[in-house]
Amino acid sequence: MLQNILKRLRSKIKSILSPRKGVLVYVGLHKGASFDAVFRAYEVCYGFEANPELYKKLKKRFKKHSNVHIFNVAVTDQDGEIDFNISSNKGASSSVGQFREDWVNFRSGEVRMIKTIRIPSINLLDFLQKRGVKHIESYVSDIQGMDLEVLKTLKPLIDNRQISDITCEVSKDEFGNIYKDVPENSESGFKQLLNENYECVARGWGVLDDGEFNEVPEGSWEMDCKWRLRQSTL
Repeated sequence: MLQNILKRLRSKIKSILSPRKGVLVYVGLHKGASFDAVFRAYEVCYGFEANPELYKKLKKRFKKHSNVHIFNVAVTDQDGEIDFNISSNKGASSSVGQFREDWVNFRSGEVRMIKTIRIPSINLLDFLQKRGVKHIESYVSDIQGMDLEVLKTLKPLIDNRQISDITCEVSKDEFGNIYKDVPENSESGFKQLLNENYECVARGWGVLDDGEFNEVPEGSWEMDCKWRLRQSTL
């Protein structure tokens, strides 16, 4: 925990001192701690948070920053509406899915879903195209079991090398998704989608620095992974 706080602080200082670059797309802001560490480094930031209560606090927190645009929607694979489940751990595990009964934290009673709300949903590629976004400098997602499914909607950008780096929450292959009734979110699935144009440059939890491959606890079902665009061979 302390290590992640220190890494966020270093990233925040770096983002303040660095010249701004391109577009940041950040899906699943939660309370905004990790976003706060990096957003100043970008010319334009699109942030998404499905929980209305957290969204209101985020809008207030970042309202003075003209480069930040935050939306209260669930990012899925289609426009419309969807059921969103709020978790008991201050919303940290909220998802469009329900917990698998064999997930250790659900089985122990540590985390559960406490209510379900109906909220708007969007297809991210359509959203970006409507706003004329042709290149993403950094893409970050932490959307509780839906990271791979949403990233797949950006396949045209991935195939055309229009995203410089990608960071997502990933399910370990040996455990699988902690949520049921949603698509798989496995590391091997990300590799299949990204390996032609991207290489994994970091693994661990929280803020990731290129070149660091930190082990997460053996019993943990999830981890964060970062990929960077491979150098073109053309």
